[in-house]
Amino acid sequence: MELNFFRKRCVGVDIGSKNIKLVSLKPTAQKKFSLEFWKTVELPDNLVNIETPIENKAPIIIDQIKSIYSHKKNLPKSVAISVSGTPVIVRYIKLPVMTKEELSKSISLEVEPYIPFPVNEVYLSFDIIGEVLDEGIKKNEVVVAAAKKDYINAQIDILSQCGLVPKYIDVDVFVLENLVNYNYNTENEIMCIVNIGANVTSVGIIDNGITKVCRDLPLGMLYILNEMKKNRQLEYKDIINYLKSDGLILTDEEKEMYISQDKKTELMISKELLSLLKEFSTELHKIIDFYYFQKGEQKPLSKIFLSGGGCIIRNLAEYFSKEFKTEVEILDPFKNIDNSDDVPSDLRPIFAVAVGLAMKCYIHR
Repeated sequence: MELNFFRKRCVGVDIGSKNIKLVSLKPTAQKKFSLEFWKTVELPDNLVNIETPIENKAPIIIDQIKSIYSHKKNLPKSVAISVSGTPVIVRYIKLPVMTKEELSKSISLEVEPYIPFPVNEVYLSFDIIGEVLDEGIKKNEVVVAAAKKDYINAQIDILSQCGLVPKYIDVDVFVLENLVNYNYNTENEIMCIVNIGANVTSVGIIDNGITKVCRDLPLGMLYILNEMKKNRQLEYKDIINYLKSDGLILTDEEKEMYISQDKKTELMISKELLSLLKEFSTELHKIIDFYYFQKGEQKPLSKIFLSGGGCIIRNLAEYFSKEFKTEVEILDPFKNIDNSDDVPSDLRPIFAVAVGLAMKCYIHR
């Protein structure tokens, strides 16, 4: 990853299912970033469900973004956004060696067998990430992203109604790759990023600074909250309070303490939460196993990073560390960004995509 600090800045706009996050960065003399502006606003609970049509969400999203810009008039109108979920497909394919210009002319034909959508219904983007030997023949390893046009057009229409211009449109996992590369030394390391959102969990395995396997899981915090609401007859806000204050009760000592204090509800919530998180960890095991099968790599994961709204769960990193027998860290997207001390620690993980998007205009891959 190369950084060009002479480019004009843009605002990272992350329109999630539950929150809208905006971040603006500016370069410093030390060739780092300084936080210029950050803001998050929550969307109403009735709009969070993944089944809610975008046309129902759009008026609220537009009003919220317009309100932010009306109070911060010097924010750039150029923005970077990203996409994820079922309307987006990422594939890694091997193609004959050719230049990027040559491949751009034939990419539609080359990728047609690999994507489940008609080619004329998607926007395509690709990057040549290296050369590989395939049965003794030198080929290009190419990562291709295909996003449904109606989905992308709906995002662009929302921004246009806000008076904003999308300068960059990326995929969540690649935005997170740039963020991890900026904050950490990824050379010769294998790292995994798990971004737990409201409806989608995005997973990427970063090998030597490049995402080699990625997948969006149709599991998120809303799934956990809905299951607990059904089983416990509690409201969302009460469940969230339990997840924040008690979360996962993992050690025998802590369980004994909760039993001695007669905290039965907290113990039951922890037990149910462990069962629900097993679905997340099972899918993550499959993704990691697929990476090793494809790569033939024996080197273990260096670290797993957790980000997104799911990080509110107390002891979540400890759970994943025990499950995957590796170091797990809650990702701080502002780790190497100056002037960011006023962003509360409990909010920082939800800004991972927004911060990565704000970096986008300075990054060349």
